[in-house]
Parts: sequence; structure tokens; C-alpha cells
Amino acid sequence: MDQKKITKERIIELKKLIDNANYCYYTLDKPEIEDSVYDSLYRELLAIEEEFPHLKSEDSPSNRLGGEISNGFSKVKHNIPLYSLDNAFSLGEVTSWINRIKKLLNKEDLKSLNKNFLVAELKIDGNALALKYEKGILKNGATRGDGKEGEDITNNVKRIKSIPLKLRTENPPDWLEVRGEAFISLKSFEILNKIRKNNNQQLFANPRNACAGTLRQLDPQVVASRNLDFFAYQVYLPEEAKNNTLKNHWDRLKFLKQNGFKINENSTIINDILELENYYKLWEKERNNINFDTDGIVIKVNNTETQAQLGFTQKAPRWAIALKYPAEEVSTKIQNLSFQIGRSGAITPVANFDTVKLAGTKVGRATLHNVDRFEELDIHEFDTIIVRKAGEIIPEVVKVIKELRLKKSKRIKFPSHCPCCGEKLERNIEAALTRCININCSSIQIALFKHWVSKSAMDIDGLGNKMIEQLFEAQLIHNIADKYTLNDKKLRNVDRFGEKSISNLLKSINNSKDRGWHKKLYALGINHIGQVTAKNICSYFEDINKLKEASLNKSEKLYQINGIGKEIIESLHIWFSDQRNLDLIANLESHGLIFNIKQKKENEFKKINQLIDGKKFVITGTINGFTRSQITEIIENNRGLVTNTISQKIDYLIAGDKAGSKLAKAKSIGIDILNEEEFISLIKN
Repeated sequence: MDQKKITKERIIELKKLIDNANYCYYTLDKPEIEDSVYDSLYRELLAIEEEFPHLKSEDSPSNRLGGEISNGFSKVKHNIPLYSLDNAFSLGEVTSWINRIKKLLNKEDLKSLNKNFLVAELKIDGNALALKYEKGILKNGATRGDGKEGEDITNNVKRIKSIPLKLRTENPPDWLEVRGEAFISLKSFEILNKIRKNNNQQLFANPRNACAGTLRQLDPQVVASRNLDFFAYQVYLPEEAKNNTLKNHWDRLKFLKQNGFKINENSTIINDILELENYYKLWEKERNNINFDTDGIVIKVNNTETQAQLGFTQKAPRWAIALKYPAEEVSTKIQNLSFQIGRSGAITPVANFDTVKLAGTKVGRATLHNVDRFEELDIHEFDTIIVRKAGEIIPEVVKVIKELRLKKSKRIKFPSHCPCCGEKLERNIEAALTRCININCSSIQIALFKHWVSKSAMDIDGLGNKMIEQLFEAQLIHNIADKYTLNDKKLRNVDRFGEKSISNLLKSINNSKDRGWHKKLYALGINHIGQVTAKNICSYFEDINKLKEASLNKSEKLYQINGIGKEIIESLHIWFSDQRNLDLIANLESHGLIFNIKQKKENEFKKINQLIDGKKFVITGTINGFTRSQITEIIENNRGLVTNTISQKIDYLIAGDKAGSKLAKAKSIGIDILNEEEFISLIKN
């Protein structure tokens, strides 16, 4: 027999033996051959490939060894976006989520929800990966990135032994995408940090950070040495490959396991809320007895057709939710308290304490929310406190350990006067608020200024928080109206402002004068007036004078506006009753800002664009020369509607650079798509 043919057949046989050994060891956790036998097979394969390098294939197990050092990672677009999950922090919130799902489904779909409705899985505290297979061979591995675009880390992914280089099926689909979580087991993490300690290297804070850093290593050999692991939890297949056995998530998990992937064996089918509660409580206790970090459970609708019907919000699937475990709590010692002042004048106490690690990050300060919470905690100097991260995001003080309090320590008092301007503070017991009512307080004005320039308000580029504070310190501005007095001469004397940045800033400030009426109302920072409320008010009152009259009289007309109640009406009444606010409006108007719905500017439309009037739009991607809020404003000024969800009711999708999954969905249901040139042509009509 031809030696070349014999060698080729031996390579195929060796690959099969090694792949099967890896599958039994990493996926099934049932080793079938001794380590010495495995090592012997591996060495034989390496020797043959070294002698006949042209016979080495993409799916060779030897690709898991170290490779060439990369120069960096290129970007890769996700054909199917990697959405994050919405979070719940109680079973009650999950029940509300289930009820919302049921409202979105038709009667026929609801009939199928009674049995095997949900699947619950442990939420792995790792790093999401997207894996692409073609004809059964791993072609690409990428990080989540921003969900639409990640980094190509294929060489590093191949070093994770629980990720198959080749699917275990004779007839693989043309393509297949797998989603899952890369992680470092607690045992491997302990070994890794021990090695780093012996080498006098900085220790990793936690397994998740260690995993994230490893995945972005330029040297694949380093990745191979750190023993990363992987759990698969989602698979996407071509339509023709979705047979009747893969119509639910549970069967797709089995499919993944059959094809060589490691899945979390602690997953289960859930039929009712009691089963879900039992599962959640079980793993809240048992999570300390497993070899990886988990911070909650993930609950998914089992039926994949129902998943497709429920679809996605802008950021997350509607058919899945993460139920998080209570946050980690640690003790630390108070250094001092500071008192922050918001744009409404509300005083928020903040505890500054000895830095601690919480959920893998260093934390040295936490909010006490309001004066009631402050008094309830009864904090003294140098108290020992318990802190945690609410939702594992926002640090908060849970309690004071009074047994450890120093005998002569003094109680820290809530200030009676503003820490900034010295004015007497006003206490609203009903609202649990303590406020500085001096509208000229520089802290209030700085907070108002930051709100005014924000993207959701007047969208003025070039003014970050530090720049704003610098302008106040230089006494070039004292309130939001002073922004419109800035000029080239004033700004040249301020650090960090160059000729180009000054030009761009002044242009952005001037352009802000043309923002819509509802944007300006929201930007004023009136207490309880959010973006939606501002829109609702401005659609009812065509100018600020009519709104002022109604607010001062607490007119019944205000109650007719959707979402308006006593609290908002009282807030409007108080704001318009203050002469300083009326002076502010007059000042802004003197600089060319018009607070009405009928404003006419040279660069605005002289009449309603009939091609936009009454039409519904969705925006995706980036349009050069326009921010998302500017496009929305143009459409709304012409009585069009902007929404986030693609459906048959949408008239146009505006698709710019880096358009996401909305573009593909719009094409599939026949929605008219406007590119950048077509959009500009539309608004010029």
C-alpha cells in the first residue's frame, strides 16, 4: 500500500482517537483511556505532522498547542448579535416577566406554555464567546464586544480544550453558530495565582478577570497554559437544518453535547414557579460546592418558535432573563462622609471608606440614598460597616456593626446648611428629601449645566464634566444661559481649549439653539420632568408661556396629559413660581432660544415634510453628520414617529454605517430602507 496513503489514514485515526478522548474527558467527564496512552497518541500525531506538514489540517488537535504571537486582534461583525440579558433580583420580578411574555403571545401559543415552558441554567460568571463553524470545522471565535462587533480571537479559542475543533457528526450543517461562556475553574484559578505569586507577578483579582485577560493574550502559548474552560448554552442553525427534534432549547442543549460541546449539566426544565423557586434556592446554597463561579440563574423560554415571536428589545432578548443571587457583602471602616448636591438641590450623603474588593472590583465609596437612610444607619466616626453592590453594580451601605464602635466616636450629623453655598437646607419629610433651595448655588448650577449639555437634552459636544467645572472655576459661566455668551476670546484663556476645539464647541453651542421645544423643556432640569413627560407636555402646550400659565394656576388641562399627576403638576408650579427661573427663560430667549413648537429657523423646514408626516421610522447604524437624537428631532419636527422595534407597521428603516440585525429583519419583511444619501434627500424635500 502507498506509504503516503497509510500515513494519511493514520493521521485520521489518531485525530479520531484523540478527539474522542477529549470528548469523554472534557464533555462527559468520563475518561476512557489512561493519560500515558493519550500522551503517546498525541506525540505520534505531532511526529507525523512534523514530518509531513502538508497533512496537518484545521481540525488537528495539535492546533491547541502554542502558536505564533499575534500582532493584535481584528474586529469581526457578529451575524447574529450577542445580546446581554435583563436582570431580575427576586422571584416576584421573574413572575412579572412571565406575565409580560404571556401578554405578547397569541392564544394558540399560550396553550403550549403549560408544559416544559421554561429552561433554567446556572449563570456562569465568565466571558461570552461566539463560535462559527463551517462544514463542521471551527472557523472563527470572537468576543462579545459591544454585541454587534467583537474581536477575532480564533487562535486563542482553539487553545480551550472543551471547545471542539470539529463537530462530532457525519453530516454537519453548512454553518453553525454556538454561544457560550469561557471561564477559569476555581481550582485552575488557584493554581494560576500560586504560580504568579511564586514569580512575583501581580495576582488576578478573580477568575472572571483572569479569563478576560487570558482571552486577549497575544501569545496563544500563554492561553494554552492557563487551562480555560467553556460551557455552550446556545446554538443557531440554518433553517433547513432545524428539524423537528430541535424545536426547543432543551433539545438544542442535547444537540450541543452530542456534537462535542460541554454544557452545564445542572440545567433543568421548569414547569411552574414553585419548581423555579426550588431550583433557585438549591443553587443559592450549592453554588459554593461547585468548581466555577456563578452569580445567579438564567431562565429561558424553551420553545424556539416562541422565542422568535417574542424577539428582542434594543439590548436584550424578551424570552430570557437572569435572576441574580444576593450581592456579596464585606466589612470595612468609615473614613468620612461627603454630601453631593444634584441639579434639583437634593443632598445625597456618600460614605467614603477603606477600599475593599466587591464582585472583583475595588470600591471606596457608596451612596446612603437620602436623609432617612442616613439617620437609620446612625453612622459614627470610624464605624465598621457592611457594604455590597446593589445588583452587583452600585455600591451601597447595608448596615453598621455597632458592637465594634469606638467608645468616644462622635455621631456624624447631617448638615443643616448647604456644604457648597452655606444656605439653610430645606427638609421634605414626606419625600425623604433634604434640598438646597438656593438656585444660584454653584453645585446646583454645575449639575444643571451638565444636564443641559447631555446628549438626551441639548446634545452639545465638547463639554465634558471636567471642562464644565473648569469654566465655573474660571467664573466664565454661572448658569446655563452664560454658555451662550462664550466666545473665542474667553475660551482662549482656558486650559485644554485649542483653536479647533474652540471652533467646534462654539458651533455646537450655536446649533443647540435649534433643538426642539420638548428637548429644551427637558434640558431645564425641572424636577420629575423626564424625556417622555417633556414630549407629552410639549405636544399639548405649544409654547412655554401657555405652560407657565397652566402651571401657575394648576390648570385642569395638565391632568389631561398622559403620565401627568399631582407630583409633576406641583413640581411645575414651584418651578414657574420662582422669578429666578423666569429670568433664566428670558435670558435664554435673549440669546436666540425659542421655547415653542412653531419655531422657524433658516436651517429648519418652512413647512411639514409630507414624506415624513405620519410615517414611522426605525434608525440603525451611523449617519455621517447627524447624531441619533438629531435625526429623531428632524423626524418628530415633521410629525413623524421614531421607534426602536422593527415590525410590519414601520414605514422606513434608516440604515447607516455598521447597521445591525434590524437591517436584515427589515429586508426580510419588506420594509423600505433608506441609506445615508436617501435619508438626506428625504429631509431636503
